[in-house]
Order: sequence, then structure tokens, then C-alpha cells
Amino acid sequence: MDFKVISKAIAVCEPVFDDFDDRPVDCDFVLPDYCPDIAAVLKCTLEPVVQSKQLSGDRISADGLYFVRILYLDEERKCIRCVEFNKPFTSTFILKTSVINPCIRLTARTDYVNCRATSPRSLDIHGAFSVKLQVTAEGGNEVIASVHGEDIYTRSNTVSYTVPAAYAEKPFTVSEVLELGAGKPEAETLIRSEAVPVLEDCKMMINKAIIKGTLRLRNLYISDLSTGATEQVQHEIPFSQILDVEGLNDEWSCDVELDRLTADIHISVNQNGESRLLSVNVKLCARIQCYRSGTSEVVTDAYSARCPVRLETKPLQTEHLLEVNRTTCIVKQSLELPPDGIAEVIDLWCEVSPVADQCGGGRSALDGRMLICMLARDSAGLVTYYERTADFTLDFDDDCDQMASRLTVTDAGCNLTGGNQLEIRVELLVTRCCYAVQSCQAVCALAAEENGVFPDTGAALKIYYARRGESLWEIAKSCHTSMEAVMEENGLSADVLNEDAMLLVPLC
Repeated sequence: MDFKVISKAIAVCEPVFDDFDDRPVDCDFVLPDYCPDIAAVLKCTLEPVVQSKQLSGDRISADGLYFVRILYLDEERKCIRCVEFNKPFTSTFILKTSVINPCIRLTARTDYVNCRATSPRSLDIHGAFSVKLQVTAEGGNEVIASVHGEDIYTRSNTVSYTVPAAYAEKPFTVSEVLELGAGKPEAETLIRSEAVPVLEDCKMMINKAIIKGTLRLRNLYISDLSTGATEQVQHEIPFSQILDVEGLNDEWSCDVELDRLTADIHISVNQNGESRLLSVNVKLCARIQCYRSGTSEVVTDAYSARCPVRLETKPLQTEHLLEVNRTTCIVKQSLELPPDGIAEVIDLWCEVSPVADQCGGGRSALDGRMLICMLARDSAGLVTYYERTADFTLDFDDDCDQMASRLTVTDAGCNLTGGNQLEIRVELLVTRCCYAVQSCQAVCALAAEENGVFPDTGAALKIYYARRGESLWEIAKSCHTSMEAVMEENGLSADVLNEDAMLLVPLC
């Protein structure tokens, strides 16, 4: 029996690499001469940041800096001091094979950090962080798309897929000189700074993407070194950038991520000689990953009315990116304060991370974990540091099968209430890539049995007693005829029977 088989490589997003590079941090640090002695260490943070990457054949290198920041109390234990330093690192990954136009995602996270003062002027720091590399690329899964021939019948599925199409990134700098604001006292020294880039809009054009966003700044400073009095100021700096993306068009989907690479924020004097200005120089990187979607027909079953047919099948799974959603959410927590009490909250900030995504029933949910960090002052005026963990769940109207999410803290605040309670309010920007997942058994090879022919019964019809739930396709396949003929002979419009029935099956 002769028939024509047309095969096709279905585009799928294939994982190429997924692994970590663990980086230890072991160092001694001596305070600069201008810093006062250490009476007590309040908090030590370790922040690794990937600055750039290079792809050369099967090798990917990530260059970055890790920043160590220490908050401590000076000799009077009333004034908070801050000291920080950074060191470079390089992580190198070897891929098993070279890939074309890969989607490369490099992230760095802190595993742990410990810090102790070995003397009033020196610190011993131990910690670790990990650099994670995930690489995906467009792959081809060879399956049969159609079969043409006399008395050959096929059943097909239409599958949707999304694959990486292009990637671009652009580092840029946001610089500004800001005033502390009316009513704010002069600044003597900065304690802690936050610089969070927030994406507000992305407009796609031919070969270009225009992004707009805001750099949100929050700075805590000492206004009086003799008493340790503190002040907070917040600012927003708008920015926009044009990214060149070869091949970009309005049919593609794009996911934009903004990362802070470095932040140089320091106090400056105004024309009157007053320390009332903040000089801001923040280096950001805009990264855009573009995806191309499409559909294809895939043969999932086939048979012949004339002779037996051998089929080979394999599982095929495709992921279709439905949309990239960005939502601002508010998480509220109520925390029990320590028994010795708090008279004033000096500063509060949060670190968040996603734990698990859940999809189903036309909705999705994100489980996350939050580390709440707080500098406070007791009734005696002494400064203390507290931190607590809290779990939270966010619900969304995303009708999808799979979700990949990112969390960014854009604001955090608190209120002291009665009963030794602290009410915390955290604003999060939640980015979600929502996917529909399709799975099927696809036919990848098909051949007729040599010298095999079904015997001719000489009958034109066959009586078949079908049960509820049986498939007309399977009935036609077992009787070596077409499903369309069975449906036409019996006046049926659905493939699956909803009741028991006696069918007249036309024989080819």
C-alpha cells in the first residue's frame, strides 16, 4: 500500500542547562579611619549581583560583584553606623553542547552570611551565595504532521507552542541630584539606601522596544550624630530607554526585567553649604526576552481500511505563553513585638521570595515567604535590630496550567498599635508568565504491514452493538472503515456515544 507521510519538526522550548555555582565568602574587613569603633553589630547583609555575561561556544561566564553591608552601633550605642565594601566574582559554566539563540537566565542569591567583630576596628565575615544558570533554546521534535493515501485515516491535534525568539539587554545610568525636602533636617551620614527600579510600560515596535519606569529611592540618614536621631526621605526618578531587538514585531510576547547593578548615593552640600542634597548615580540593566508563538497539526493516531499499519508514537508536550501579567499587590502582616517594647521604629524593610506556584480551576496562586527586618529604639533610646519571617499567599485570575513568577518589593511600612502589635504593609510588584500546557502521544513513524491485507467479507454493512462512552473512531478503526461513514450512516454528530446503541457500520 502506498501513502505519503509528511513529517515536521514541532518547535518546543527545550531545557539546555540548569545548575548552580556555589561561591563561599570568607574575609576580614578593617574599618576605614573615618568610621568610629564598633560597639555591637546589628545586621550584616550579603548581596551578589551579576553585572555581565559572555557566551562563547559551549562556555558561559558571569561576572559580578558581591556587596557586604554592615550596620553597627558606635560606642554610645545610640547612633547607627554603616560600612560597606564589594568584591568581584566570576562564575563559569560549561554547556554540553553549543546552542543557537539561547534564552539565558542568570540569577544570584544569598545562601547565608555571618559577621562578628573580632576587635573594635575589624570584622570577620563568613557566608555563601550561589549563581544559577538556566538556559533554554528552541528545539525540534520530529513528528508526523499528515498522511495522504487511499483508504488511510488519521486523527490529529492542533498544538500551540511558544519558543524563545530574541534577547537583548541594555545597561544605563540614572543620575540626579535631589533635595532632602522642606522641613527635613540636614544629613550628617547615610545609614541605609534602597534603589528599586519599577517597570511601568513596555511598547513594542519593529525591531525596538520602548520601556518606561520609575526608580524608587528610600534613604535613611543620621541628622544628629550626638543623639543618633534619624530621618527618612523618599524620591522617585522617572526614566525611559529604547532597546534594539532584532526581528521584534507586535505578534511576539516580551518579558522585561529591570536589575540594579550598582548604586552610588551620597550626601552633598547645596549652594548655601548645607548638607541637604543627595547625589544619585544608579546603574541599571534592562533585559528583554522575546517569545514567538505558533500552531501546528500533529497526527496522534492512524489506520488503514485495507491492511494493518505499524505506528510508533512518542510523548509530545508543548508550552504556550498566554500572557505576561504584572500586578501590584499589598501584603499585610501583624507581628507580636518583643516583651521589652519598642518606642520607635527607625526603619523597616523586607526581602521576599516565591516558594510555590499553583494553577487550576481558572485561577492561580503564589505562595511566598517574607523576611521582615527592623531597626527600632526602645524607651531608653537604645537601638536594637529585629527580624521575623512570615508566609503569605497571593491569588490571581490567571487561567493557566503553569506559571513562572517574580517578586519585587516596591515599598514597606508599619504602624505601632496597642497591645504590643506591629502592623506591617508591604507593596509587591508581581510579574507572572502564564502558560497553557498541552500533552499528547504523537505519531513519529508509520508503515504498512508487508503482504498484509484485511480479508474481504463480501458484506456491505456490519451490525455493531456499542456501549455508552465508546468512541466512533475506535469502532471504525476496529471495523476497517471510516469514522465519517459510520457517523453518516447512523445520523451521529459526536465522536463519543452518550448511550448504548446498535450501529450499522458500512464496510469499505
